[in-house]
Amino acid sequence: MPRYNKIIPLTNHVTDNILAICYSCFQQLGWNIRYATEDRLVAFTPSSAFSKSMEVVAAVTPEGLQISSEMIHDEMLDLGKKNKKNVDRFLEVYAQTESSLLPETIKANKQAIQQLAAETLVAAEQEIKDLNELDEAMNLSSGTASVTYALIAINVVVFILMAIQGAGIFDANGLVHIRWGSNFGPLTQSGDWWRLFTAMFIHFGIIHLALNMYALFSIANYLEPMLGKVRYTIAYLCSGVLASLVSLWWHSTPANSAGASGAVFGMYGVFLALLTTSLIPKKVRGPLLQSIVIFVIYNLAYGLKGGIDNAAHIGGLISGMGIGYLFAFAIKKEKQGQKTTWVVPVVVAVSIVVCGYYLQQNPSSQEERKAVLSELSNAGYPDSDRFNELYNQFVSLQDEALQGYNQSGENPALLADQLQEKSAPKWNEADTVADKMLKLNVSEEQKQKAVVVKNYIALRRKEMELEIRMVKEPANEAAIAKEQVQVRVEIEKEVAKLK
Repeated sequence: MPRYNKIIPLTNHVTDNILAICYSCFQQLGWNIRYATEDRLVAFTPSSAFSKSMEVVAAVTPEGLQISSEMIHDEMLDLGKKNKKNVDRFLEVYAQTESSLLPETIKANKQAIQQLAAETLVAAEQEIKDLNELDEAMNLSSGTASVTYALIAINVVVFILMAIQGAGIFDANGLVHIRWGSNFGPLTQSGDWWRLFTAMFIHFGIIHLALNMYALFSIANYLEPMLGKVRYTIAYLCSGVLASLVSLWWHSTPANSAGASGAVFGMYGVFLALLTTSLIPKKVRGPLLQSIVIFVIYNLAYGLKGGIDNAAHIGGLISGMGIGYLFAFAIKKEKQGQKTTWVVPVVVAVSIVVCGYYLQQNPSSQEERKAVLSELSNAGYPDSDRFNELYNQFVSLQDEALQGYNQSGENPALLADQLQEKSAPKWNEADTVADKMLKLNVSEEQKQKAVVVKNYIALRRKEMELEIRMVKEPANEAAIAKEQVQVRVEIEKEVAKLK
């Protein structure tokens, strides 16, 4: 964090006299004197709406009086050079006070410093005691967040690979996400059960990824050492899978859901459960609990806006809390010397059974699955969108061409005229469209569809020609009628292929 310091050379100085002068300087500047030792004073500048407090230290060293000012609230830059201003203000007051301070004031300041030093020592001892108690409860010094780092790395690598394949860095391409394993009901509920798992590692854009990874990292330094790597991993994966399941249950219309947020909410749910037990020292439990509750409420409220899968958030939170209470029970028993190796397998087994039962009871149709897979297959070709445009154009031309059959009433001669004047040009246009469809770079399925369209148009044109011949060749009516029946049967076959 930004820091600035300066040293004043001293000659024939007495340390406690120098600190007594510094004590008066801090008072004159209105800075809060918080700590003292035999060779230093620590004060804090007042905070305001526009400036956070800063730590100022006056230390007597062999080189002289060192004055340092440091920002302590995670600031990255000291744009206004506030630290330098603090040091310069102190030195200005020090120069005025050094020669004018009365002996009785120096004596009183020394006594105040001695009292503050004693209080500082007591506070330091209590802080060490609290830290030891906290470390005993949460194992903060005995473990690292290596599992969290691995999870973050996996998510980042998957995001990069997906971006290379066109998933989008800021604007997501949902079809690519489905290919990679997002949680999409018609597929998840028709055999792709693994999507409940893979969806945890897929994100809709870099902002989505960054927010989830930051939230996970923020809690990891507390939770991973306390739970241990195995329990931590199981809590993350199981709450994430159950969050995906709740998302399926909640959305009546299929939603393309993905992201680590369900699992991340699960970890906050685990921590929330632990913080409501006596496992964590009461002194730190309150502030941590307040912070977690604020995070959860804010994110659930933010999730009410469109495009955010709040069902997964709630599912992760609730399942995480359940897992957290079970792990809290296990940790307590372990501290009493009892074995609880059964807890992790139970969490895994329950998660699998719940997911398996729901998917078995709520299957999606194979027709819907085939339609989605077909769309996914077709979307991978460069001319797929153009093919769909041309197909829609064909449908419109077909509708216009068929109107010629409906505008003639029961007058055969008028029907023949309508077919020649209105239907024939539209079928010719449709045939040109079909030729364009056949030339596109599309999937094999779409190529077959284009062939069917071409055949269908040819049969419709033949049907039209037979209708016209029926009017113009009454002597051949029986033969033409027989041929019409055959053509219409063939038309029905082609129509069935297009459905």
